[in-house]
Amino acid sequence: MKASCSVSAKMSDSEENLPSDIELAAQSAIDTLIPAKSKERYEIVYKYFEEWMEIKKIREVSEKVVLAYFAEQSERLKPSSLWCRYSMLRTMVSIKIKIDISQYHQVVAFLKRKSEGYRPKKSCIFCKEEIHQFLKEMNDKDFLFMKVVLIFGIFGACRREEITNLMRRDVQDKGEFIWITLPNTKTKITREFAITDGNIQGISCLDLFRKYMDLRPSQTKHDRFFLTYRGGKCTQQPVGVNTIGGIPKKIATALGLSEPANYTEHCFRRSSASLLADAGADMHTLKSHGGWKSDNVAEGYVETSVQNKKIIATKIMGSSDTLRSTSNVMVEKPSINLGTASGVNIENVSNCVIYVNK
Repeated sequence: MKASCSVSAKMSDSEENLPSDIELAAQSAIDTLIPAKSKERYEIVYKYFEEWMEIKKIREVSEKVVLAYFAEQSERLKPSSLWCRYSMLRTMVSIKIKIDISQYHQVVAFLKRKSEGYRPKKSCIFCKEEIHQFLKEMNDKDFLFMKVVLIFGIFGACRREEITNLMRRDVQDKGEFIWITLPNTKTKITREFAITDGNIQGISCLDLFRKYMDLRPSQTKHDRFFLTYRGGKCTQQPVGVNTIGGIPKKIATALGLSEPANYTEHCFRRSSASLLADAGADMHTLKSHGGWKSDNVAEGYVETSVQNKKIIATKIMGSSDTLRSTSNVMVEKPSINLGTASGVNIENVSNCVIYVNK
């Protein structure tokens, strides 16, 4: 394209005279800077930027140019999409013309301003009662596959790609629990988690897992764990990522929940993190469970935790029952021996006030 020629970086004489093997090695290293599965999207984003520059008759990239580009894009893209496009364009411009647009502070400030007040639509989540209901009430002949996917997704906070790409070698039956290894995660962090029986009356998560495993055809030649399931039998065909991503919606439909379309591919991951936050998990546990590097994402689950909101409400005002059970009992000028109760030898205490937390 014309614009790509006009904005290409000028190489120094020393760069032009590099040996061919150095050129190849450098190009190979540069190619790794772009995620392999997203390379086409990165190329398209850069192509659109080149075309926009050509239409505007712009020959050089500058902060004002990039700012004008995103100002125009903001008229039709959501803030989350703007940040995504900025991230991809930043990488491509750095590779193609050796300009670091991350140093364009006005552009970053503009994107932050456009994000103010924006709340991205999130997937609905399953509560513990709904998960228990599905595992207990739905018949195995029609729903065994979905049950096992649900178990993996909730216990491991799994993305749809992680469930889809799971191999048999990544799943180990340890008897009292199942040990799962997720080697190929989005964040490049290997995650591990365990599946236990679960505290569900009359239902064993381990039994459901083993029942599904026993249906695997012996002649299956590939190692993918999840196979297509129909009428109580497994075929040799591995399950696709779109099938896995559509399971939360099918579960919500089976349970008769309102707006099942809002139970998206991210449902299992959000449900798992929310259940863990409601159980009182700290930030380190949440980050480790979901494989998140920053506190921001994990904090989102803590902030929306129903249990944490109830604890905060109790601390602010408290309920009548809570106030009675935690009220301070004041004992004036006692003479008591607390050694037996507390393990501390305190005798003949007088002229003091003691607060007892009941």
